[in-house]
Amino acid sequence: MGSLPVPSVQALVEATGGDDVPPRYLRPDAAEEAVTGDGDGEAQIPIIDHRRLLLELDHGGEESARLHRACQDWGFFQLVNHSVPDDVVESMKVNIQQFFQLPAETKKRFAQERGQLEGYGQLFVVSEDQKLDWADMLFLYAQPPERRKTKFWPDQPATFRYSGAVKDVSDSLLATMAKNLGLKRETIADKCIRGMQSFRMNYYPPCAQAERVVGLSPHSDANLLTLVLQVNHVQGLQIKRNGSWLPVKPVPGAFIVNIGDMLEVFTNGRYRSIEHRAVVDPKEERLSVAAFHFPDMDAMIGPLKELTAQEDDAYKTLDLESFMKIFFATKLEGKSFLDRMKLN
Repeated sequence: MGSLPVPSVQALVEATGGDDVPPRYLRPDAAEEAVTGDGDGEAQIPIIDHRRLLLELDHGGEESARLHRACQDWGFFQLVNHSVPDDVVESMKVNIQQFFQLPAETKKRFAQERGQLEGYGQLFVVSEDQKLDWADMLFLYAQPPERRKTKFWPDQPATFRYSGAVKDVSDSLLATMAKNLGLKRETIADKCIRGMQSFRMNYYPPCAQAERVVGLSPHSDANLLTLVLQVNHVQGLQIKRNGSWLPVKPVPGAFIVNIGDMLEVFTNGRYRSIEHRAVVDPKEERLSVAAFHFPDMDAMIGPLKELTAQEDDAYKTLDLESFMKIFFATKLEGKSFLDRMKLN
């Protein structure tokens, strides 16, 4: 695993002003794809109240039903009234902003090492001629604690608090989702007791030719659940819906949550991962952090037998390590990775 080294886009913009975009970043095909709506009104992704979900813990209610529909029909939702304290969220935001404000030479101390995923750089660069994303990122493993390589962590205590609190939210959502699918609450959560969690801290510099570049290539996430925190006010996330791109308008204080490929496989396609991408702003930088949640390292990734007693498996079963090796060894390209997991 690992990614080929590429130049920092942030450093490029600081050196040139961002007006001159190297050819490797130009993606004219992206500009031709349809975008629908402006993120307002009826087309907005569902909003789920976490506090209400917790009140319905032992008996299904309206909020649980709303979550079930969001997972079936959208694959994305915004989670409000979650249990992560405001001060923990704000500390995380400040950490990310401060990291990307460091001088370029200082950030290089956190650079990815050859053949490794963690650190400052870029992921999914597998050839010298593929098109590149207009972004830099810091990628870290946060859970379980023994996986942390603290030399890559700019500010540890605040980030560790955020990591644990966000994992608790993910675990509680997975428990409610299992119940909504007619399973025992612990069916999926038990596979995540020592579950992996990784962070991708994203920096999307402004670009004068914003309509001709892509901040993050269209893809679906490999994991179970992703919780995204918008760090500043600049929007950029878009989801593929009914064949066109729908901009997501983040609710202040909410997590944007999406179903990953592993949850689609576990549920045998009942809950589906959704293709999404990030676009960039012509004048302002955008920052976000995605927390990816996985099962334990020794978990097998395949349809849950509790759900397939009366139907055929739609997906292969693989061990987690093999699943992730395949995912990180290819460039991001829609749902092409999950297509290779299908049996038919």
